Amino acid sequence: MLKELTRLANRLDGKGFRKEADHLDLIVTKIASNRGIMDNWNYMNDPRSNAESAYDRYNPRARTITINWTDYNEENDEEIEKSLTLPARMEVCDLCGGTGSHTNPSIDAGGLSREDFDEDPDFEEEYFSGRYDVPCKQCGSKNVIPVVNEDVLSKEQREEYNKYLEDESKRAQEEYHDRQTRFRESGGYGW
Repeated sequence: MLKELTRLANRLDGKGFRKEADHLDLIVTKIASNRGIMDNWNYMNDPRSNAESAYDRYNPRARTITINWTDYNEENDEEIEKSLTLPARMEVCDLCGGTGSHTNPSIDAGGLSREDFDEDPDFEEEYFSGRYDVPCKQCGSKNVIPVVNEDVLSKEQREEYNKYLEDESKRAQEEYHDRQTRFRESGGYGW
């Protein structure tokens, strides 16, 4: 029902009935607010929503990737800014599978069921035809991304890179637990 109302609002908007479309959008928003909490959670945790360009740290002339991170020294209770430049190679983008685009996460971040398509056969056709696709943020529609070329790392580079990976894994776990805590404490509104 909400999809039908949204589609109607879009049609009204397309025909110049902006005020009516805005009112209908408001009704849909109010109806969906409870369902929206979970949808927002799914959207915010979808890797397509959080993707960053893999090329921001890439130097194409040198074929290197520069990694910057903060290392925490527990003994001295200090944070140390670190930077590591490593050799790179190109790899098929793991976010879009090398297609250069993917479905807009606002369409399917919470998953779709057979019922979604049965309710609206036009939506199914549009979905699978790529109508809701957006350019991949990670590869910038280039289909490939630069990654660290671990095969040619020196011993020192490998040690530092492994330390970085370990730190990032710990940081990701902490962020995940922090997000869960904020979400629970806020009644479903915190990220």
